[in-house]
Amino acid sequence: MKNDIDSILNSLFSGGKLNAGSGARSRAAQEAEEFLKRIEETDKGMHRGLDRQISDLERINDEAQRSMAEMRRLLENDGASTAETVQEVKEEAPAPSPAKPTAKGAAEEPPRDTAVLFREAREAAGDTVIGQDAFLNSLFTAFKRPGITGTPEGRPAAVVVISGREGTGRHSALSVTASSLAQGGALKNGKIARVDLALYPNAEDGRLLTQDLFSALQSGDDVVLFENFERCHKSLLPMLAALCETGTLKLTTRYALQKGMLIDVGTALVPNAVSELRAAGQYFVFITDRDEAAFADAFGAPFLSAVTDFCRTEDFTPESLRKIGRLAMEALAARAAERLQFTVSFGDDAADYLAAQFSRKDGVESIDRLAERCFRLLSEEKLRRGVGALSGAVRVQDGALAFVFPDFTVTVGEEKQTVNQAAVEAVKAEMDRIVGLREVKDYVLSLEQNYVIQRLRESRGMKADVPAMHMIFTGNPGTGKTTIARLVSRYLKAMGVLTGGQLVEVTRADLVGKYVGHTAPLTQQVIRSAIGGVLFIDEAYALYRGADDSFGLEAIDTIVKGMEDNRQNLIVILAGYSREMEEFLTANSGLKSRFPNIIEFPDYTAEELLRITRITVENKGYVLDAACDAPLTAYFAARQAADARTAGNGRMARNLVEDAILNQSRRLTAGDVSVLTQQNLETLLPEDFDLTPKE
Repeated sequence: MKNDIDSILNSLFSGGKLNAGSGARSRAAQEAEEFLKRIEETDKGMHRGLDRQISDLERINDEAQRSMAEMRRLLENDGASTAETVQEVKEEAPAPSPAKPTAKGAAEEPPRDTAVLFREAREAAGDTVIGQDAFLNSLFTAFKRPGITGTPEGRPAAVVVISGREGTGRHSALSVTASSLAQGGALKNGKIARVDLALYPNAEDGRLLTQDLFSALQSGDDVVLFENFERCHKSLLPMLAALCETGTLKLTTRYALQKGMLIDVGTALVPNAVSELRAAGQYFVFITDRDEAAFADAFGAPFLSAVTDFCRTEDFTPESLRKIGRLAMEALAARAAERLQFTVSFGDDAADYLAAQFSRKDGVESIDRLAERCFRLLSEEKLRRGVGALSGAVRVQDGALAFVFPDFTVTVGEEKQTVNQAAVEAVKAEMDRIVGLREVKDYVLSLEQNYVIQRLRESRGMKADVPAMHMIFTGNPGTGKTTIARLVSRYLKAMGVLTGGQLVEVTRADLVGKYVGHTAPLTQQVIRSAIGGVLFIDEAYALYRGADDSFGLEAIDTIVKGMEDNRQNLIVILAGYSREMEEFLTANSGLKSRFPNIIEFPDYTAEELLRITRITVENKGYVLDAACDAPLTAYFAARQAADARTAGNGRMARNLVEDAILNQSRRLTAGDVSVLTQQNLETLLPEDFDLTPKE
């Protein structure tokens, strides 16, 4: 039957047409054939229409691409269209539609004249930066130069060297210049990315410098500021010279980009590998107190040819400082009148007092700090007294500023470094009670001595250099590393070095994630919790388990970066065995240079362990019988001689006391407890201590 149906269908549709038999076709067959033809024609028409639409879209796309290319060419030639170019575009383009209103309903402003923009920005900067007119003129010329001479693609917009003595307004002038030009539209945002070259004192710091250069170049900031080139290792300076001279730094190793950070991947093949760093049209600015010859010695003659401008500040004259002091006093009086309704008058003595706060290290910022403290104390007095509008006068009395009002006076003296002497003495007393560790305690106490001298140098206008306080504690377990770390954090807070003084104690498990991309955020969270205090990483060597331990290496890189980002308010202490810590320091090229203070914690002697035992017993409310001294001393000497690394040191003594207390309880309850005296209850005897040799 199947064959019969197939033959019928073949006869009906032979030749691709519907047939009604071998004879004349029926009307239904003719209509069916015509219907099929119409469908075929419709299909062909749809295909032709689609082809025309695709062709039109391709033509429109090509025209758009050509228009965008032309616009890019025009913008690159001059940064903005000249009058002639604008006229040509107007002749080719249709009449423009009315300007669209902005979000606030105002019409868009036309492009401003560059000369007018720079002139207005210069005047605004001059109102803030006093006594440096010639320097400001040269600095604004440096920023204006790329718009006149042009900048080759892939190069920095300009390479500017700002020189001059500390405290002459180098940083503030650069900041004011950038922000004022950004407000006028000459710069994108006026932000400054800072690279402190003093952080790379060793040749092996190249990887860290590469990471920081990448971050600065990718920040989108208008200016990249380089400071302290003279304290950077000489072998790393050619990296900066290459960026300044060619705009490109070829990397000698392979890097991968992970969460915005460059990670050294060695020779591994990874997608999106970074093989070079390129300038992105930023202004490269070097600030130094050295002269041009020092740059030639450090960077070489080709670098000097890449420098577009040398700008130098001059020392402030007494007249300039008085003007700065008067302007600061006027600003304080205006702020007090507006915010507090306090109208204060002042004379030259008050303005001169403010001017006298100028320091070489902080420059005019020291004046601003005192003015801010005046306003804060005035605000507190208004809140406390609940007074309304008042009038008063500012005078200098007993070496301080006195804001004299009818019923009260607010006195503001020079700002001094806050040292909590009571807290310092409390930490020293607690440290004295610690058994042994004389050299370790001497080192901790020396931190205060150095800090005091550096602050004194700073107050007298001399250079102050507080060295890095990051530390490595090496030694066997139970030698007091955690105890000393806790005291260090409290000690540095009492001295005013740290703001919080907390100790955050972590190990590898707290820093290393369980999957790719988890380690860096986890480590950053730990670092944030330790800011203002001490981050103590116990058994730090466990972070490095060889070159293939990518998670551990990522945690180490993140720690190093966190140390640099928070170097003013974070101290990191690493702890571990001596031999393992030596190997750990090879995990990151920047580790060893950032931990200059390696402190060895010696094993306790038998006599010191006996003292620790006696103190532990007393702290728990017991008394150690004198007969215990000889057997305990012999036991400690034998354990330490056998293997101090596993014996536990102070931990061994504490554990021994806890076991003795339990053994005493068993001994006393074995008899009649009703006859026990106080002496029986508080005395630990030799038989309470388990002094059998340990396997």
